[in-house]
Amino acid sequence: MVLIVILALFLAGAAVSLVVRAALLPRIRYGENLGRVAAYGFSGEAAATEPRPHSPVFPEFATRIGRLLTRETPGKREQELRKVILRAGLWETKPATVLGYRLLATGLLGGIILWAGAKSGWSLIILVIATAYGTGLGWIGPVFLLKARARRRTERIEIELPELIDLLVVTLEAGIGFNSALQRSAERMTGPLGDEIRLTLREHNLGLGMNQALANLLERCDVPSIRAFVRSVVQSEALGVSIGQVMRDLAGDMRKRRRQIIEEKAQKAPIKILFPLAFMILPALLLVILFPGLYSLVQTLSNT
Repeated sequence: MVLIVILALFLAGAAVSLVVRAALLPRIRYGENLGRVAAYGFSGEAAATEPRPHSPVFPEFATRIGRLLTRETPGKREQELRKVILRAGLWETKPATVLGYRLLATGLLGGIILWAGAKSGWSLIILVIATAYGTGLGWIGPVFLLKARARRRTERIEIELPELIDLLVVTLEAGIGFNSALQRSAERMTGPLGDEIRLTLREHNLGLGMNQALANLLERCDVPSIRAFVRSVVQSEALGVSIGQVMRDLAGDMRKRRRQIIEEKAQKAPIKILFPLAFMILPALLLVILFPGLYSLVQTLSNT
């Protein structure tokens, strides 16, 4: 009995720490990534003077668990997971870390449900079904949250891209070169698009060509708007076309694209509200409206 209580307390504490860590992870990763990106282009001496941030214990533990089951040669699923991680903005996160989180969540949820069911005296069939449901939820949950974060981030990048192109049009028509214009525009951009553009410029400062740096940007944010932006820049440089005019024409297309995204979200709103309306609002409304009449009818029939 004492062993069961200790195991339950350990599992509960681990679950709470996992939830807290998951809630604080984006902010921690954001600060670490900005620090690493800001260190690009520094000399070795200058970079060595900066204290290196210590790796958090829990992600390191998850990475070690994930490495036990990952292959030395990345497979197709690991490459796809890496793309999702890049789209989510977690540049330093490895696929092994995500796999470790999946294994930990699977074990924790399955163990908690199994212990709770055994403690409550559930039947064997219900216990097996509930445990299987918990383990499946623990395995799918981290990837689902990661994809949701990546989807929100890429949508925000698409919405912010017309503002970047407008800044580029103004600076390019002022006679500034494309690299300098991109640098000045990135300084005024905030959010995920500004982070991606600054990372692209850091890669360019480290020695990559602008076309290769833009190709890396497209690999991290493979969305139609970024694809059109990178294609326009590469083709204008290859064909010798005025990039200012290309950006002006692209700005109109990006505004139309942003309007379509907003209209699409507005059209999806009635479908998204259908589930809470049908299963949460309508039952409560019907209960409030119909219950007095039904109660009076039952009382009348029972008295006759």
